[in-house]
Amino acid sequence: MRYIKDLFILFCVAISLTSCRYDNYDEPSETLRGDIVDKVTKEPYQTAIGPTGVRLRLMEYSWSDTPTPYDFYCKMDGTFQNTKLFPGRYGVTPTGAFVPIEEQIVNIEGECVLHYEVEPFLRLEWVGEPVVNAEGTADIQVKITRGTDNPDYQDDIAEVWLFVSETSYVGDFSYSPRFSTHLLGENVSDILDKTITIRTGQPQGPGEGNAQNLFPTYARKFFLRVGARINRQVEGQNVYNYTTVKEIQTVDRE
Repeated sequence: MRYIKDLFILFCVAISLTSCRYDNYDEPSETLRGDIVDKVTKEPYQTAIGPTGVRLRLMEYSWSDTPTPYDFYCKMDGTFQNTKLFPGRYGVTPTGAFVPIEEQIVNIEGECVLHYEVEPFLRLEWVGEPVVNAEGTADIQVKITRGTDNPDYQDDIAEVWLFVSETSYVGDFSYSPRFSTHLLGENVSDILDKTITIRTGQPQGPGEGNAQNLFPTYARKFFLRVGARINRQVEGQNVYNYTTVKEIQTVDRE
């Protein structure tokens, strides 16, 4: 019995040593970084954070023609960086609220830098600066145009949001439902190529009988960003095109 017990202990030790030997690889340390810009304006591509933003899909073809996808996401300004990759031959494909682009094959060893120019579904531009009103609202003006001449990606506008947040990370992924304003239906049916005005605090949209929520009576900072999407999903997600972020200081009404 003692002999069997000793054999079992030796077996466990051998397995443990073998596992340690094969697990002690260096951590992945190769870097893929880059940026995405608007093909026409050359300005940084504005996006969300996470699944409704720009996804970078990596396919490592070093060992297989059918690898398991590995995804990560862009920052709000269209830049991206991943510093934990193994060296190898990869296919890289960004997807987002823009005309699809083909997979690019790259060798990642050390640092690999990529630059993409995309055609957004919509292009959103601030017109002037936000106006803070004394009664506890703010008005903004924005112009929305097509970002591509490709007729396959010129679906109707489905909705527009004036996203309002207490932090600079603002978009469909992070906003205040109380102070943001949602436009859809007839409010977005004829807005292309026009300067439109949107007031904060109308989550049900402008219209008689709809709520008009006011900012707190004390002064504080808020961050504004307009997002709009066409009637099309990308990889099963509603994806928005965005303006940059604007900061306002509300009025003290106490």
